[in-house]
Amino acid sequence: MKRPLCLLAILLSAAVCIYLEVFLSDITGNMNAAPDGSYQTVIGRVQSKEVRRSYQGEFLPVIYIVPTEQINKHSKLIQCYLESGDEALPAIGEYIQVSGKVKTFSAPTNPGEFDSRLYYSTLKISYRLTGVKILKTGGEPNRYRETLYKIRRFLESSLDRALSEQDSAIMKAMLLGDKAFMDEETKDMYKDNGIMHILAVSGLHISLIGMGLYELLRKLGFNKVVTTLFSIAFMYSYGIMCGMGTSSFRAICMFALRLFAPVVGRTYDVLTGLSLAEILLLLDQPLYMYNSGFLFSFGAVIGMTVIRPALSFDAAFEGVTSGKMKFADDEISFAKEILMKLSSGLTSGLSIFLATLPVYASFYYTYPLHSILLNLAVIPLMGILMLLGIITMFLAIFGGAFGVIPGMFVHIILSLYRFLGSSEGIIRGSTWYMGHSQKWQVLIYLGLVAAFVWLSDKDYLPPLKMSVTRVLILAMAVFALTFHVKPDLEIDMVDVGQGDGIVISCGGRHMLIDGGSTSTKNVGKYRIIPFLKYKGIGRLDAVVMTHEDEDHVSGILDIMDDMEKGGIWIDRLLLPEVSTSSQGENYDFLEKRADELRIPIDYINTGESFSLSGATFTCLNPERGMITEEPNAYSMVLYLMYGEFTALFTGDVENEGLTNVKEALKNLWLSAEDEYPDGITLLKVAHHGSKYTTDKELLDMTKPRISLISCGVGNSYGHPHEEVLQRLESIGTAIYRTDESGMVTVEVNGGKVTAYCPANF
Repeated sequence: MKRPLCLLAILLSAAVCIYLEVFLSDITGNMNAAPDGSYQTVIGRVQSKEVRRSYQGEFLPVIYIVPTEQINKHSKLIQCYLESGDEALPAIGEYIQVSGKVKTFSAPTNPGEFDSRLYYSTLKISYRLTGVKILKTGGEPNRYRETLYKIRRFLESSLDRALSEQDSAIMKAMLLGDKAFMDEETKDMYKDNGIMHILAVSGLHISLIGMGLYELLRKLGFNKVVTTLFSIAFMYSYGIMCGMGTSSFRAICMFALRLFAPVVGRTYDVLTGLSLAEILLLLDQPLYMYNSGFLFSFGAVIGMTVIRPALSFDAAFEGVTSGKMKFADDEISFAKEILMKLSSGLTSGLSIFLATLPVYASFYYTYPLHSILLNLAVIPLMGILMLLGIITMFLAIFGGAFGVIPGMFVHIILSLYRFLGSSEGIIRGSTWYMGHSQKWQVLIYLGLVAAFVWLSDKDYLPPLKMSVTRVLILAMAVFALTFHVKPDLEIDMVDVGQGDGIVISCGGRHMLIDGGSTSTKNVGKYRIIPFLKYKGIGRLDAVVMTHEDEDHVSGILDIMDDMEKGGIWIDRLLLPEVSTSSQGENYDFLEKRADELRIPIDYINTGESFSLSGATFTCLNPERGMITEEPNAYSMVLYLMYGEFTALFTGDVENEGLTNVKEALKNLWLSAEDEYPDGITLLKVAHHGSKYTTDKELLDMTKPRISLISCGVGNSYGHPHEEVLQRLESIGTAIYRTDESGMVTVEVNGGKVTAYCPANF
């Protein structure tokens, strides 16, 4: 076999995947060696340090220590956020004693939610200490790594002197691998436009800096072996200084093989170098197979080296001059050269798209289709931008004024990137909400893409039929990866902590009832929106605000902010129709925000109905123009009918609102000539299970088969109250609670109702 390392890498990848399928929960579940919220004193050796932004937005020093007492076999680090940024930091390699409050990493409780436990397990971090105080230091430092850290901080300060704060933050990420100084909005812009890769220290950096150094030393007359060893050592040190992520390690490993190959009389092979890097990384940390950065880095190289040659766009231009006798001095016209470069860029973009699509479908659930065209402008400028950034960084060492001129050109290119990525219309119109793909779908996709590549040099069929066959195989691959069978009706109670958030889907249409939390910061951004993307929902036909309490509206405002940037679209907003005197600040602010975004508003009161595909919703509260000082009393209550399935969504309804609901429900059933039906299918228990609502009379009327309670773990209100749980248990209803099981899903298919908790699967 020509590439034995490639076969070994494939076999190792398969073995790791099987291993993780069996033992993943054991690996990640045993990371936390200390109780959350407890105070710990730890002795360990400083492995690395950096500056990171805290949850409060302030920059704090962070130290990573290897404890002297091994935590467990899967982890070795403790991440320590120091109490303030003014403390003198210990040197890398020194032993220190620290104390702080333990923050453990939890598994997601909603599909699509970021899995912090898996992420930090991959980094071999057991837990975090916050508010850390350094009690003692001692021992000899690692002078090599400490020097690299100081050089990095020195170069970062140099960029600060020559560039604006925003430009400097981007160049720190691009040149030095430090993303801590970038604000969330800028990070989101690069991510949403599919150009986040330019911020990673990877192949382009190694090629530009490493090969530039190598060529310079060779021209200066240095021996090939000496030049090779020095260049590799320099780039390894550069990788260590920048944090040595998976993309950096992969690029440096391939760079080293590329330089060593001619020294030992061998030919460099890209796939062999890629395979060696993968083997070394997986042997060190098998969890990289579930890391999107690792998969993107290797997938992009595979796309360029394996899939790109199988694409035939370039052939169309290669044949333009076929049939003509060519001479050495024949020139290609400028227009034709531009077309050929565009064709080459599109081919590269398409090959990377095909290689990385499963990663998007498995981790991000959307694909920015415009990124294929956007990268045609972004990537060609990357080399120039990096070179200008390096010149700016080193000139500014002698004073910020020396870096002004190259810094000006850096600003121009970064401003162009911001301009190209700032159109919410383009982002919204070309973002493909594909939803989450199962692992078996990924396997089918990879098999079909492999068949497409394998057939590229086969002549089993005439050329035209073979081309059509291969295109159909690609279409089948994409369809197999992104096709989803959906139930007739789906109700998802998202775990938002202490609050409410219910997504209802029927016939390809979607609505959200409430979205907010008092226990989870930015609940819309970090829980509701990721779940909507996971389900492939890019448009909400309706968003219902039952009432204006923060734990029901904060996430809706997050979704509106996302919409303003080109994210998930809201077709209309439904508000309870109450008197102006009953409307508080949140009610007014939500109206104002909807008006700014030109979202139509409908006001709903008792007796009015609307539909979502085949599902009909009837409002049971509030009475039109209701006057009350308590928002819970005017909570919009909706009665859902879908065939034989019925559900009651109650918000936080209490007091006179609860009385209105019972009366309206009786009137509704009387009008249907069925005063006391045999119960309803589903009840969303009001006010997170408060004892002041969901009384015995309502339960005797509704007799729900399934009851859902949305509340936060260990909330200060004591929700759900024991009295309510006893009432529910007395009627024999099945109780599902988000504080115990995470998100709850109820599916209706052909009259069959299924309730389950995705986090438990």
